[in-house]
Amino acid sequence: MRPAYESSSGQAPTGLGYYREAEQVQSIKRSSCIRCGTCCLKGGPVLHHQDKRILLDGRVGYQHLITIRKGELALDPAQGTLKPVPEELVKVRGKGSEWACCFFDTETSSCSIYEHRFLECRLLKCWDTADIQAVIGKNTVVRTDLINPGDPVIKVIEFHEKECPYSAVEELVGELSRETRKPQSLAQLTEIARKDLAIRFYALSKLSVREEFELFLFGRPVFKILNSRGIEINLSA
Repeated sequence: MRPAYESSSGQAPTGLGYYREAEQVQSIKRSSCIRCGTCCLKGGPVLHHQDKRILLDGRVGYQHLITIRKGELALDPAQGTLKPVPEELVKVRGKGSEWACCFFDTETSSCSIYEHRFLECRLLKCWDTADIQAVIGKNTVVRTDLINPGDPVIKVIEFHEKECPYSAVEELVGELSRETRKPQSLAQLTEIARKDLAIRFYALSKLSVREEFELFLFGRPVFKILNSRGIEINLSA
């Protein structure tokens, strides 16, 4: 199973990854959007509870979302540095091999769901970031907020978090720098990556989950995250 996209840097932007660039243009004498597309090209928004209606109305589906798991390294939009996210986040995914929002039409430099866009998109003004600053990281949703209670896939997500905790991935990656621990840590990372794929396969084959929902349900595959950080593992052994 191949994720629909990954960032060129291998790191996930949280919130609006272009936040610091927006700060730099605040000095420009502007009071309206000029449709340059910079904000949309830097990544889609994180979802807040106010955004659930957009999904309930069928404007957006699970195939348009990706989960950033708790502890996953991501770009802090306020400080411009990589940090582990303190809580799980759900955001609009990118397209192709980039983080550019999947709803952004590059030919027309426009949003395909503009009339029903998300909270962060409605609040962002690159010439005045006060409104977007006020909501970043607040009242955000997690996966179970967007899945029907009792859906069997919730149990699979819980099992996945138990068997493949992202905190363990980061801890083991940190231990790779210790030569005495490297072989053992690499073996443990490989085992987690294999479990990660096995659980995804179970959800797709036994629960008939659509493959395009994978990134929302389980986030990016562990082996892809490791590969993006220059860590190669053998999944076939």
